[in-house]
Amino acid sequence: MKLITTMVIALALLGAASTAQADSTREAPAPKPAVTGVTLASAQQKIDAGDYRGAIPILTDIIKADPNNADALNLMGFSLRNTGQNDLALQYYNKALALMPQHLGANEYLGELYVELGQMDKAKDRLAVLQAACGNCAQEVHLTAAIAKGPGTKAGTWH
Repeated sequence: MKLITTMVIALALLGAASTAQADSTREAPAPKPAVTGVTLASAQQKIDAGDYRGAIPILTDIIKADPNNADALNLMGFSLRNTGQNDLALQYYNKALALMPQHLGANEYLGELYVELGQMDKAKDRLAVLQAACGNCAQEVHLTAAIAKGPGTKAGTWH
């Protein structure tokens, strides 16, 4: 019991300290609990450390347990994109957006992927969704900066 309490406190602290890259809106019910020992926070920790390959198996387990977890689908897309697997990333972003069309993180990251691929009209479509959903939020600012850098710009060069 003490271990569970300690884990809950640690996860709460991680959640408060993280950059919240999942960035969901609250338009869907809370995700189902993941497989024991596998949490979105542990995947986020790997991502925050730049260990995208390490996050992928964790996210795979979460998605197997809850295929409708838009946050996990978004982070899977983000991790795949950052390991050069753009086609798969696109699929995961689209799955997240099918579940939650105004998901802030998925709209930002999909827009950034479109910038990387030189598909500026599609990137601007994602920007329009962000502007309608959150106005001048961090995700909108990041995607605006990516678009300003121009087609083919790689992730991480605009923040």
